[in-house]
Amino acid sequence: MKEIKYAPVIIPTLCRHEHFKNGIESLKKNGWAKYTDVYIALDYPAKEAHWDGYKKICEYLENGDFSVFKSFTVFKREKNCGAVDNTKRLYDDVMDSYDRYIYAEDDLVFSPNFLEYTDKCLAMYEDDDDVIAVNGYSYPLDWKTDKDANVIFQSSVCATWGVAYWKNKNARNFPLISSGYLVKEFEGAYKNEKLGKMIRHRRYDYIGAVLGGREESLIDQITDFSVGIYAELENKYIVTPHISKVRNMGFDGSGLYCDKIENTDDKNSLDFDYANQSIDELQGFEPVPDSFMYRDENKKLLDDFLRIEFKYVAAAKILAALYRILGMKRYVATMKTVCSFFARLNIKYFDNVTFKYLAKEKR
Repeated sequence: MKEIKYAPVIIPTLCRHEHFKNGIESLKKNGWAKYTDVYIALDYPAKEAHWDGYKKICEYLENGDFSVFKSFTVFKREKNCGAVDNTKRLYDDVMDSYDRYIYAEDDLVFSPNFLEYTDKCLAMYEDDDDVIAVNGYSYPLDWKTDKDANVIFQSSVCATWGVAYWKNKNARNFPLISSGYLVKEFEGAYKNEKLGKMIRHRRYDYIGAVLGGREESLIDQITDFSVGIYAELENKYIVTPHISKVRNMGFDGSGLYCDKIENTDDKNSLDFDYANQSIDELQGFEPVPDSFMYRDENKKLLDDFLRIEFKYVAAAKILAALYRILGMKRYVATMKTVCSFFARLNIKYFDNVTFKYLAKEKR
């Protein structure tokens, strides 16, 4: 293994006091915390509902003991930036001094070996251009692996629930994503059969995002969604632990992106009890990589667990059928008319979510 470099952890936050505090306290229990620089970006409240949690986070940061870390730095915003800009500014503030980093949301609880796992995997796959990220989170699946393997490779999910990147690899991959590559690949899918592959793999989220007009927020920006789709299209890999190093506490309705889960039957991703998921409790970690022998089996396990609400699946299937019949040029023209029609009827779902961008002159 190459020489270990210790990646900094960057965490944006605003007002989810209990989640944030629990996450930092769990990170303190990592044996490699003493090697790790931690950077917090505390956004400024945008509305009255933010103030109570914001003040509690301020108090925790001012009075807490963070000496277990190599360093602990807080950037307090003087005005509200919003989640996206707050994160971008944090990255810009920090990354001149590092060639890798760990991004974590503020609603995560970390395994005691999360940092060791991440740093060792970053070192192990630093020179492998086919590996583009290291996930800390792993879905609760009975992954098929070689005997004793504790690290697998998958090409679908790059969860921002504790994910690590290399700066130089991002410089090669991320500009391609943000330039509209995923939309262009989709438009070429009719000829190169990648769309057919996505349909077989039930990637209705990708189909709906492009044909439903949500690519500006989901595909043209660097998100867990876009990176996962990029990996699948380009046969890149995301290192993922066999047992999750992260527990996500954010499915309680407190966040921007994770919906509140009321019924936790644990049958699939829409009703899983994430807040009680088991995570690795071992203090140390030595990566034992899996071979690619079980790649197809693990892909099926993941496809079966990850679900999308029926209405979005149905919409994606209909839109894909129209796209195949019409081709992109006529499809866009048709959807502009549909968008205009539903807007006149004041049907918000179609106007604001599904076809909005198609009303703009983009092609």
